[in-house]
Amino acid sequence: MQKLLNVLGKIEEIFVTSALAFMGMVLALQILMRYIFNHPLVWSEELARYTFVWVTFVGASYGVHHNAHIRMEAIHKKFPPTLQKIVTISTNLLAILIFSYLIPAGIVFTVEQHDIASSAMEIPMSLVFAAVPVGCFVVAFRLLIQTIQIIKTGGGQQI
Repeated sequence: MQKLLNVLGKIEEIFVTSALAFMGMVLALQILMRYIFNHPLVWSEELARYTFVWVTFVGASYGVHHNAHIRMEAIHKKFPPTLQKIVTISTNLLAILIFSYLIPAGIVFTVEQHDIASSAMEIPMSLVFAAVPVGCFVVAFRLLIQTIQIIKTGGGQQI
């Protein structure tokens, strides 16, 4: 299981890093074309926006992997260790429920959007909205593994 999580983490890292670099290049090209050649690209901002959607949802899982999401640590650390564990498990379970709810709703919405084309690039909008169920699934999976590890070992580890 740990090997699978490490591979998933590496895929997320490569994807997020590459996508952010790609977004930067597309936007730099747009600036160059608009202000230097006076011929703006019609599709660049749309592509950067859609890439950002994917970075956000895949990046959420990457954030869980590195325990990088914001939390109320000042309050949490004042609790006794047992209560800290209970609060962490409870919030993880609540988050898993929310993400699990969003997965089927996201799939339905993604399928419904397949016949709608984006305005500039004319790609199916389902390609954009697929980020929601994919990202929610990976985040819920990571949170589930993290919760199981907390219950087994008593502490949170990177997953």
